Amino acid sequence: MTKLRTPDTFQDAMTKVLTQIGPAGAARVITALTKRDYSARTMREWSDPDTGTLPTLMQALALDTAHRLAGGEDAPFRDAFSQQLGIKIQQQKACRLALVADSLDFIHKAGELHSALFAAAQPGSSPRDHHRALVEAQQVDGVLRRIRRRLPNFLRPTMSTGSGNTGGTHQ
Repeated sequence: MTKLRTPDTFQDAMTKVLTQIGPAGAARVITALTKRDYSARTMREWSDPDTGTLPTLMQALALDTAHRLAGGEDAPFRDAFSQQLGIKIQQQKACRLALVADSLDFIHKAGELHSALFAAAQPGSSPRDHHRALVEAQQVDGVLRRIRRRLPNFLRPTMSTGSGNTGGTHQ
């Protein structure tokens, strides 16, 4: 049974390399590079999304090179890396935009809460005024909870060597 591979993943890239040069050919490339014996089975494992094993960057470069020299189009590992990088960048941009949207929503809701609190504090205010203030306070609380869930995404290091992060998933 053929396992499905998510397009533009490293496992998909390895599958493309194996299609072009075969598992034995890939093993020869990696053996020549590392001066250690690699088997065709290891090459197939690198294409299997369930094994969790992948070639190193230098091995991926050697496999891309062999793929091209054998007449393959493009460079599967480079293309997969580029696609995944683009996805990460877009996720970070989306997270930043979502944080800005939450900030604007907070300002709007806080203004409505301020108005409702002012009305509720007036002499002769009605139970409806107090109820509106409570609803507005709950809405501000909801926006603050969203902001609190989003902010840690900017603190988690991702694929960098730096101590911080410029954004994260826009959950």
